[in-house]
Amino acid sequence: MKKFLYELKVKYLNKLDRYKKKNQKPSYNELEKYKEYVKSKDNHIALGFGAGRTGQSWFSRIFNNHQNWIGSHERFPDYEAFYRYITFYDLPIFKENFFNLLKLSANRDMSKYQNTFISSPYFSFGVNELVKEIKPNFIFFNLRNPINSVESFFQKGWYNKLNEFNNKSPLIDISNNLYRSFSRIIPKQDFLEEWNRLTRIGKITWFWALTNQKIYEDFEKITNIEKFYLKLEDIDQNYDFYERLSTKFLFEKKLSKKGFLQTKIITPNIELGNEYKYNEWSSLEKNEFENILTQFFPYYDKINTNI
Repeated sequence: MKKFLYELKVKYLNKLDRYKKKNQKPSYNELEKYKEYVKSKDNHIALGFGAGRTGQSWFSRIFNNHQNWIGSHERFPDYEAFYRYITFYDLPIFKENFFNLLKLSANRDMSKYQNTFISSPYFSFGVNELVKEIKPNFIFFNLRNPINSVESFFQKGWYNKLNEFNNKSPLIDISNNLYRSFSRIIPKQDFLEEWNRLTRIGKITWFWALTNQKIYEDFEKITNIEKFYLKLEDIDQNYDFYERLSTKFLFEKKLSKKGFLQTKIITPNIELGNEYKYNEWSSLEKNEFENILTQFFPYYDKINTNI
């Protein structure tokens, strides 16, 4: 019954996305038509980064619901997941075709809709090179508080089979599918032995903390581009925030408060019935959580939403 209600809500809310067709994955044959497109001063590109489970998909829908923007999230998930895999492990693989895919997509978006917001959690270990290659006007860092993030990753099924294997790095996880195998990285040799001894909560906390650490450190180094930090608890269903966003990015046909609230969709791709809340965690899990945050990402409380 719970799954049925979830699917019904998703179906209903999808109908409320006024410009949903913009977000469909274009074919490569379509993208090739825009090879010669030249970005003008009236075009803008925004790139969104995050560790995942941060509301990025919802945030992209806000942009997507205005005529002069297209918002996309995980548009090419197979390529993007593989990109995270090779950037994290520093594998000697030529990335130019992946950059070209994103550039052609941006050209197509700007040609048809003037401005484009492109986001994916799989960009997280390539912030500097993606900014260099795509040349965005704006970059976003989406965050969510660590407890709710880890709870959400757990519910989605992260690392739920890895205790069955003797894990070596880099890993091919055969317990699910290749897309998830590439997306669910494990540590390199310098932390792998300790990571293998962690509880599943500890393993997920490591992923959350390390990913946010990398994005945060890269953002700190980037200059001459407008940078925005967004905490989900600050912006979630916050119409005052939306009005500031609308003014900053010149949204055409601004949404009413009701329309804005209806852009929110229930969290996708979760495994219903697998909730595991912080108050249920063991003392060991809570200790691992706190220790890993202290070691890898003690910066969350000092970051402020700046829109």
